[in-house]
Amino acid sequence: MTTESSAARQQILETASELFYQKGIQHVGINEVIAASGVAKRTLYRWFSSKDQLIEEVMKYRATQWLCWFEDAVSDKGNTPKERLLATFDVLQSWYSEPDFRGCPFINAVLEIADASHPAHQVSINLREAIRTYIMQLASELGMHDPASFSQQYLLLIGGASLMATIEGNPTGAQYARKALSVLIDAS
Repeated sequence: MTTESSAARQQILETASELFYQKGIQHVGINEVIAASGVAKRTLYRWFSSKDQLIEEVMKYRATQWLCWFEDAVSDKGNTPKERLLATFDVLQSWYSEPDFRGCPFINAVLEIADASHPAHQVSINLREAIRTYIMQLASELGMHDPASFSQQYLLLIGGASLMATIEGNPTGAQYARKALSVLIDAS
């Protein structure tokens, strides 16, 4: 694999990721990805044998990026486990406030692709589990007696805040979720 070849693959991933997020996976065809990324059709198919494979790889790429961004941003905003837990919703509110926010790309993908056996579903499930594991780690560091249960409750809050931001176009759901999280932390 050459550097030029790797760069072409990366360009395809970044372009498809942006197009899928802004327009919806079902509304973007392979030809649009090829045109927007500036690669030859043969190059795209060298890396991705089908649109489904491209979708899966875009989802994996985006999940890795998102999780790194989320954990880094949370760490930057809090010194203690409790501060970091609460900061998760400050970070999310900033994300929800971005002018190009069009909902959680992982929830969007699951809703768009009705086939639960599609690999994009598994990528979304894996990301959800990675978030839960991260929250469970913070809860353990805080000394909670049932970090696993707490992390599941957290997922309800993040899902609700994300859907609220998407449906209402308003980031304030993150602050409601932060208040609920504070109650959960104090009760644990």
